Amino acid sequence: METHLTVQEELLHLLRTLLLGLGCGVLFDLLRMLRALLPHGRIAVFLEDALFSFACCFVLQVDAWSFCGGALCWQHMIGLGLGLLIWLLTAGRVTARMLYRLRRFRQRMLRLLRRCSGGLRRLREKFCKKP
Repeated sequence: METHLTVQEELLHLLRTLLLGLGCGVLFDLLRMLRALLPHGRIAVFLEDALFSFACCFVLQVDAWSFCGGALCWQHMIGLGLGLLIWLLTAGRVTARMLYRLRRFRQRMLRLLRRCSGGLRRLREKFCKKP
């Protein structure tokens, strides 16, 4: 099978899949934020991961259908993986640190609210005794 693609066209395909990989990295960080802000069970995490994998594969396949004549080559999958890896090693690390700090702040606020609610409950019991 002959492809008749120039080096410039192949590089454009690689750059496009790198950008798609960066987009998948953003989606991954959005899922990570969702998990940090709203912790949930194993089944929901599994469904989110399955949806993320499906979305990345679907985007890669649509790219292959649209720009590559339906042929999915290894270089497209490598480009998507490299784009995702670049995101995770650069901006992904920053967002992971921010999420860690946000999670710690949320835990501290919850502890503070529990302490305040316990103190308010004791005050209410002390001053609102039933005769």
